[in-house]
Amino acid sequence: MKYLPAALMAALMIFGTACSTSRKGGATAKKAGPAFLLEELAKKRLQPDWFEGKVRIDYSDESQSLSASATIRMKRDSVVWASVRKLGFELARLLVTADSVYVLDRINNEYTVESLDYLATAYGLPAGLLQLQDFILGNPLFFDSKGLQAEPQGKDYHLSGRSPLMETDYWIDAGALLLRRMAFYDIRNEQKVNVGLEEYGQLSGNQNFSYLRNLELDGRHTGKTAVVLKFSSVETDIPKDIRFEIPDRYTRAK
Repeated sequence: MKYLPAALMAALMIFGTACSTSRKGGATAKKAGPAFLLEELAKKRLQPDWFEGKVRIDYSDESQSLSASATIRMKRDSVVWASVRKLGFELARLLVTADSVYVLDRINNEYTVESLDYLATAYGLPAGLLQLQDFILGNPLFFDSKGLQAEPQGKDYHLSGRSPLMETDYWIDAGALLLRRMAFYDIRNEQKVNVGLEEYGQLSGNQNFSYLRNLELDGRHTGKTAVVLKFSSVETDIPKDIRFEIPDRYTRAK
């Protein structure tokens, strides 16, 4: 696994969500077709023009662990910005555009510039800006929605799809029809990503947002990695200031 300073690791790993805990009560899933479930997920999809949220990050892998807080801001179809802090000091700042990822390492006075493909190959994360924004909002990620199969599993509906490059699974709560978990296996890169969503609450417009997320990665690039995210102070459709400048004294990380 490629080594990254803790600040950069935290900045990159804020874009995730993992296995949800078991739930008490709730409706038992009955038979439903994939078209019905896809339509329900589409109705609940978040699409704000602007987004801002505070998030508590707890990160661990096979060699290190860290905790920090972050502010995430997004402009729809345009940019993702994040500032990662600990004890009031900024550790890292991150900017994602349509084709690139920029990271400022405040600890070492360095910066990193990578293509979006880097996120996919190094961390098994979505490589497109729109997919990344959906990932943060908790929207389902569909690499190919054709040929999905649906079956009831206890209190969930299970949607699954298989292709030569990707295996995908989705678990949807039978009562509220909210997305509870996603799992992806990138066959080419041998990367497993397990995505879950918990503690739903309502935003403006009666839209549901998952305030508790976890992310589990397991693969030859990442090893076993886990991230827990706890969102708070979420605002949508309010324009935000997005600033990202690379100081002259910073050197590009090798």
